[in-house]
Amino acid sequence: MFKQLLYPGEYLWYVTVTNLVTILGSILLWVACVLFGLIARKYETVLRKKTNWQYMIFAPSGVLVYAMIQIIAFASQVKLNVIQSWIAYSFFLLSGVLSFLGAMKFKNVVTPVKKPAPAAAPAAAPKPAVAAK
Repeated sequence: MFKQLLYPGEYLWYVTVTNLVTILGSILLWVACVLFGLIARKYETVLRKKTNWQYMIFAPSGVLVYAMIQIIAFASQVKLNVIQSWIAYSFFLLSGVLSFLGAMKFKNVVTPVKKPAPAAAPAAAPKPAVAAK
Protein backbone atom coordinates (compact mmCIF):
# COMPACT_ATOMS: atom_id res chain seq x y z
CA MET A 1 0.00 0.00 0.00
CA PHE A 2 2.77 2.44 0.89
CA LYS A 3 4.67 1.64 -2.28
CA GLN A 4 1.82 3.17 -4.26
CA LEU A 5 1.70 6.32 -2.14
CA LEU A 6 5.41 7.06 -1.86
CA TYR A 7 8.19 7.64 -4.33
CA PRO A 8 10.88 4.93 -4.35
CA GLY A 9 13.35 7.11 -2.44
CA GLU A 10 10.73 8.02 0.16
CA TYR A 11 9.71 4.37 0.53
CA LEU A 12 13.35 3.43 1.15
CA TRP A 13 13.78 6.03 3.93
CA TYR A 14 10.31 6.04 5.51
CA VAL A 15 9.60 2.30 5.44
CA THR A 16 12.65 0.13 4.80
CA VAL A 17 15.30 2.06 6.74
CA THR A 18 13.02 2.79 9.69
CA ASN A 19 12.03 -0.87 9.95
CA LEU A 20 15.65 -2.00 9.87
CA VAL A 21 16.70 0.62 12.43
CA THR A 22 13.82 -0.41 14.72
CA ILE A 23 14.79 -4.08 14.51
CA LEU A 24 18.50 -3.39 15.06
CA GLY A 25 17.78 -1.01 17.93
CA SER A 26 15.50 -3.51 19.64
CA ILE A 27 18.06 -6.27 19.42
CA LEU A 28 20.83 -4.02 20.74
CA LEU A 29 18.60 -2.89 23.61
CA TRP A 30 17.89 -6.52 24.49
CA VAL A 31 21.60 -7.38 24.43
CA ALA A 32 22.38 -4.37 26.64
CA CYS A 33 19.76 -5.39 29.20
CA VAL A 34 21.01 -8.99 29.28
CA LEU A 35 24.59 -7.78 29.78
CA PHE A 36 23.32 -5.60 32.62
CA GLY A 37 21.80 -8.72 34.20
CA LEU A 38 25.06 -10.61 33.80
CA ILE A 39 26.91 -7.80 35.56
CA ALA A 40 24.41 -8.06 38.40
CA ARG A 41 25.04 -11.82 38.53
CA LYS A 42 28.78 -11.28 38.89
CA TYR A 43 28.11 -8.68 41.56
CA GLU A 44 26.00 -11.20 43.47
CA THR A 45 28.68 -13.88 43.16
CA VAL A 46 31.54 -11.67 44.30
CA LEU A 47 29.90 -9.66 47.04
CA ARG A 48 27.27 -12.19 48.13
CA LYS A 49 24.43 -9.69 47.94
CA LYS A 50 21.15 -10.77 46.35
CA THR A 51 20.64 -8.75 43.15
CA ASN A 52 17.73 -10.62 41.44
CA TRP A 53 19.84 -10.97 38.30
CA GLN A 54 17.46 -13.61 36.86
CA TYR A 55 14.71 -11.01 36.81
CA MET A 56 16.99 -8.56 35.02
CA ILE A 57 17.88 -11.11 32.32
CA PHE A 58 14.34 -12.29 31.57
CA ALA A 59 12.53 -8.95 31.86
CA PRO A 60 13.77 -7.59 28.50
CA SER A 61 12.45 -10.64 26.63
CA GLY A 62 9.49 -8.56 25.48
CA VAL A 63 11.87 -6.37 23.49
CA LEU A 64 13.04 -9.48 21.66
CA VAL A 65 9.43 -10.54 21.00
CA TYR A 66 8.78 -7.07 19.59
CA ALA A 67 11.82 -7.38 17.33
CA MET A 68 10.72 -10.83 16.14
CA ILE A 69 7.25 -9.55 15.25
CA GLN A 70 8.84 -6.67 13.34
CA ILE A 71 11.19 -9.05 11.52
CA ILE A 72 8.31 -11.32 10.49
CA ALA A 73 6.31 -8.35 9.24
CA PHE A 74 9.29 -6.89 7.40
CA ALA A 75 10.23 -10.24 5.84
CA SER A 76 6.71 -10.92 4.64
CA GLN A 77 6.40 -7.34 3.30
CA VAL A 78 3.09 -6.77 5.01
CA LYS A 79 2.12 -4.06 7.41
CA LEU A 80 1.13 -5.16 10.89
CA ASN A 81 -2.57 -5.01 11.51
CA VAL A 82 -3.93 -3.25 14.56
CA ILE A 83 -4.01 -6.33 16.80
CA GLN A 84 -0.48 -7.36 15.88
CA SER A 85 0.73 -3.83 16.50
CA TRP A 86 -0.93 -3.71 19.93
CA ILE A 87 0.58 -7.08 20.86
CA ALA A 88 4.07 -5.98 19.76
CA TYR A 89 3.91 -2.62 21.50
CA SER A 90 2.40 -4.17 24.64
CA PHE A 91 5.32 -6.59 24.90
CA PHE A 92 7.72 -3.71 24.38
CA LEU A 93 6.07 -1.56 27.06
CA LEU A 94 5.78 -4.42 29.55
CA SER A 95 9.39 -5.32 29.00
CA GLY A 96 10.46 -1.72 29.49
CA VAL A 97 8.55 -1.42 32.76
CA LEU A 98 9.93 -4.71 34.10
CA SER A 99 13.47 -3.81 33.08
CA PHE A 100 13.12 -0.47 34.81
CA LEU A 101 11.92 -2.16 38.00
CA GLY A 102 14.84 -4.62 37.83
CA ALA A 103 17.28 -1.76 37.38
CA MET A 104 15.80 0.07 40.37
CA LYS A 105 16.10 -3.07 42.54
CA PHE A 106 19.73 -3.45 41.49
CA LYS A 107 20.34 0.22 42.23
CA ASN A 108 18.97 -0.25 45.73
CA VAL A 109 21.35 -3.16 46.27
CA VAL A 110 24.49 -1.43 45.03
CA THR A 111 23.82 1.96 46.55
CA PRO A 112 25.63 2.12 49.87
CA VAL A 113 23.47 2.67 52.87
CA LYS A 114 24.09 6.06 54.27
CA LYS A 115 24.35 6.05 57.98
CA PRO A 116 23.00 9.09 59.73
CA ALA A 117 25.64 11.44 60.92
CA PRO A 118 26.20 11.25 64.65
CA ALA A 119 24.43 13.93 66.53
CA ALA A 120 26.62 16.79 67.47
CA ALA A 121 27.58 16.80 71.11
CA PRO A 122 26.06 19.67 72.99
CA ALA A 123 28.45 22.46 73.54
CA ALA A 124 30.02 22.40 76.93
CA ALA A 125 28.47 24.85 79.28
CA PRO A 126 30.88 27.56 80.28
CA LYS A 127 32.21 27.10 83.75
CA PRO A 128 31.25 29.80 86.17
CA ALA A 129 34.07 32.04 87.13
CA VAL A 130 35.65 31.15 90.42
CA ALA A 131 35.10 33.87 92.90
CA ALA A 132 38.22 35.29 94.46
CA LYS A 133 38.58 34.66 98.12
